[in-house]
Amino acid sequence: MTAHASSLSTSLNAMRAAEIWLHERADASPSISELANYLGYSEAQIRRNFNRVFGISPGRYRDSLRLERAALLLCRTPMQVLDVAISCGYRSHAIFTRAFHGYFGVSPSDYRRRFHDRLRDSVPRRAPEALTVETQRETRCFLTRHYGDVPVSAHPSLWRYYAQRWQQYLAGCQTARTWVYHDDPNITPAGRVRIDFGFRVQGDCVTPPAMAFRQVHMPSRRQAKMRVTGRENIIGAFAYLLYEWLPTHNEWLSGEPVMVMWEEGASPHTPLERFELGVPLLAIH
Repeated sequence: MTAHASSLSTSLNAMRAAEIWLHERADASPSISELANYLGYSEAQIRRNFNRVFGISPGRYRDSLRLERAALLLCRTPMQVLDVAISCGYRSHAIFTRAFHGYFGVSPSDYRRRFHDRLRDSVPRRAPEALTVETQRETRCFLTRHYGDVPVSAHPSLWRYYAQRWQQYLAGCQTARTWVYHDDPNITPAGRVRIDFGFRVQGDCVTPPAMAFRQVHMPSRRQAKMRVTGRENIIGAFAYLLYEWLPTHNEWLSGEPVMVMWEEGASPHTPLERFELGVPLLAIH
């Protein structure tokens, strides 16, 4: 690898770390100075490199994360607009509404209504093979981040691209092939949709298998667990949960990331792919 290529790779990894740092702290509206201190870069370097990698300044990216998170909460939870605003770091209803309208072109209430009107009858629904509500214990994962929306049919191939070559480092661990959805492609622009690919791990694994992977602890949470056969049925199962099962069971989504675990069939000639979806629900108090 040439010095230039090595420098470029280092910069890409640093900006990936910067994006993840901003994402994990978006509700607190962190400053770019804090980000620069975290990475050991100057603010000018952060702004220049981040814009080169993501096509947007880190400050604008941070603000878009907050507003897209707010849109996700509006569309997937029963939260009042003011509660959404506060949870996303806005100090008042008026400030939030002005920022939201400037980004999406409509008020938060109108956005919530139009979102469901647009999708309720346009997304095919398919009941999963099994659906239960249970509390998932804290889960430890090794994950690497992908940017950009792709068809669900391509996600197993993407998982192989990112993760399969590192399986040798996990020989002593009990693992499950996993990906985590952070965004709704109906809300977040396709080029910035974030999907984490990797492994759910158990046992004595101590560190991630490569620099590109990071260790993530998914907290204990109530979830709707769905079992689905065939990757083509994942979206339909989620639509069934959202528009048929939830309204009749007095349950609501929490808006937290959705985890998918993949179990591939043993026969290379007739692969039978089974998926387990963990969709977080609001906690019952």
